[in-house]
Amino acid sequence: MNRRRSRTSTVALGALLCATLAVPLASAAHAVEDPTTDPVGDLALLSDPFLQLPTADGVRVVWTTEYAGDGNVVLVGDGVSSLTVEQARAAAAGATFSGVTAYAAESSRFSRLAEDASSRLPQDLLPSAEDGIAAREVWRHEAAVAGLAAGERVDYRVVSTDGDGTVVSGTFSLAPSPQAGDDLRVLITSDHQAMANTPANLQMAAETIGDIDAVFLAGDLVNHPDRASEWFDDTRGSAFFAALQGNGGRIDNNGVQQYSGGEIVQNAVLFPAVGNHEVQGRVDGKTKIGASFGAPVPVEIAEAEYEKVAADVNPTADPDVKAQWIENNSFSTTSYEEMFTLPDDSPGGETYYAVTFGDIRLVSLYSTRIWRGTAAQADAQERTSTSRYQEAAANLDAPLEQGYGEFVFESLEEGSEQYEWLEAELASDDFQDARFRVVMLHEGPQGLGDNVMPHFAEPTRIEETNAEGEVVGVRYEYEPDNNMLLNDLTPLLESAGVDLVHNGHSHLWNRFVSENGVNYLETSNTGNSYGAYHELSGRSRPLPPEPWDASNYLSQGNPGGLEAVVPNVAPFRTETGDPQPFVQSNDLAVFAMLDTAANEVVSYAYDVRTPETSPWVIDRFALGREAGEPVDPEPTPEPTDPTDPTEPGDGGELAVTTSVLSVAAGGEVTISASGLAAGEAATIELHSDPVVLATAVADASGELSATVTIPATTEPGTHEIVLVAASGESAGVEIVVVAADVASPGESGDLAATGSSLPVGLLLGGGVLLAVGGAVTFFALRRRGRTG
Repeated sequence: MNRRRSRTSTVALGALLCATLAVPLASAAHAVEDPTTDPVGDLALLSDPFLQLPTADGVRVVWTTEYAGDGNVVLVGDGVSSLTVEQARAAAAGATFSGVTAYAAESSRFSRLAEDASSRLPQDLLPSAEDGIAAREVWRHEAAVAGLAAGERVDYRVVSTDGDGTVVSGTFSLAPSPQAGDDLRVLITSDHQAMANTPANLQMAAETIGDIDAVFLAGDLVNHPDRASEWFDDTRGSAFFAALQGNGGRIDNNGVQQYSGGEIVQNAVLFPAVGNHEVQGRVDGKTKIGASFGAPVPVEIAEAEYEKVAADVNPTADPDVKAQWIENNSFSTTSYEEMFTLPDDSPGGETYYAVTFGDIRLVSLYSTRIWRGTAAQADAQERTSTSRYQEAAANLDAPLEQGYGEFVFESLEEGSEQYEWLEAELASDDFQDARFRVVMLHEGPQGLGDNVMPHFAEPTRIEETNAEGEVVGVRYEYEPDNNMLLNDLTPLLESAGVDLVHNGHSHLWNRFVSENGVNYLETSNTGNSYGAYHELSGRSRPLPPEPWDASNYLSQGNPGGLEAVVPNVAPFRTETGDPQPFVQSNDLAVFAMLDTAANEVVSYAYDVRTPETSPWVIDRFALGREAGEPVDPEPTPEPTDPTDPTEPGDGGELAVTTSVLSVAAGGEVTISASGLAAGEAATIELHSDPVVLATAVADASGELSATVTIPATTEPGTHEIVLVAASGESAGVEIVVVAADVASPGESGDLAATGSSLPVGLLLGGGVLLAVGGAVTFFALRRRGRTG
């Protein structure tokens, strides 16, 4: 029985034309009332269950509590939804019920989770400043569910007991790992960080996409990984699991509406990557979690300092004591690794891994560094703060107090462990034979954001001395030639035929495509953007003054070198009408979906100022290979009859494409055609009532490209671009034209607060409309490759 919660969206009739043009919402087949998804009983869960590491016949179920409990069990089967609390407790203890199978969990306490006076907790639970960093008791329970049939989705609930107390979760559903050919929808997201618009983003994603099979989350799940409340119960209502499980409750940053997030990971498998906010810094001597987070030290520095104190701190030379001292005085991903169950067979364990999920081969990398501020004082004596560019003068004699610039936590340089592991993975049959080859990492090689600068390189340490040779200052440079993402990682990705590189970190949407067809997508703008640094944004990155080398830094643009792609369905525009190749507005929640049935990635935007308007598509692009298509097709054989080849420029089948699926009246679109004779002239027309837009001439290969302007008087609706060759042949392609005022959302990418106006070209995409009185309920039909 499949009981995944779905919603329908009811909108006012006045917004019908805009709202119903959004891409399909949840399937009508799932638009039924679900069994309750709220827990019941006299105990509490700290989080609902979430799914991890599926296998061919099973999946792991994880949940958390604030007590160890004496019984923690997953109940699976068609009979679980009807169990009372008493019956569920009995089933967990071994009683037999029809349609119910029990799987016992293993439990462990998190070793580093804590709170401090800055935590967002009820006042009576908040540690005092004098308490410093106070350990918090949080228990993790994990059960391995097995014996599932391929393609089967089954109900489940979790039960925890402690003495006479019991709590039973709501009813959710699970499934084993999907098979090749199954139709999947994957939420692509990152940088949640308990931000104000994160619950809005996830709630809209769940309502728009419908059944989500997996979440690919490219890092920065929380702000401080050792702070328990940021994972579970931050009182702002946007804790990590609360928002991803529909249990949050935070008003958007415009103060318009409260959002609970989306009920997602109870039913969908979560695959994360390590971001800089999953790395906790040095804890020794720290009394605040935030101060600890901002104070990581390179491991080699901590190791050297350990040798100086080893006799005092570890007189018995216990290797565990040594390892803990070094971790406490460098940095740690322990809380992240304890939180999730991920493949751990790489040299980095769970910090980087590869996994097959249906037709997708996902590689998750450990690609991040400490973020530091931009202070840069030329005079070494005036340096009172540590930043990416400098050390504070007061810390020059204290190695564990220095920052070491924005040092990289795990190298991706050629020859490093992670690089060599990745090189082998990208060459493997598992990767090369996949329909969809996806690499996920927090910091990526391409981007318009603030955080792509300085270059992703190990900082070059420059020690400044006085006349006596004494070190009086330390500063750092980041040379482009040392950028390991561009110079080491990118050639590897390009040569391996990667389809999608998914990253986060700068909290915006931007996309790039290389000559080899690799798509680079950052879709981390959950409505909490740090801005795009581009000539159309009006923003410039702060650059350090002399003596820093100005040639090492870029105030605007993409240091990766690729041109950003303008969203090809509904771009946002400047006041002068220029389409922007990014989304940076904090009024917008942006999310993306990989749809394997459609072989495409679709990006959506939602304006929190106008909640009556449903999310709309801003960009979509093809990805991967069709089901059954050879991964490496054999080259087309040369013709055997020399008298009947089709040479370039001799004509062929006439084909026409457009640069966008839709365009505003008065806007521009590029028309491309092939199959003409060399030098053949052609006329480009807009139908239904033919209007000549341009004439063009094919090149020597029989191809042409021309940019044309759609007349400003063109009626909104579906039209056809027709190319008529001099030979009399013609070919056409449909294009959606919308009113000009719909396509110009406003300055700096902000959507005009019109309530019902949406950006360019919102496509119906197979939806079904049911009118009821003065409102319309929108159902969408979905392709699913599974049963149950």
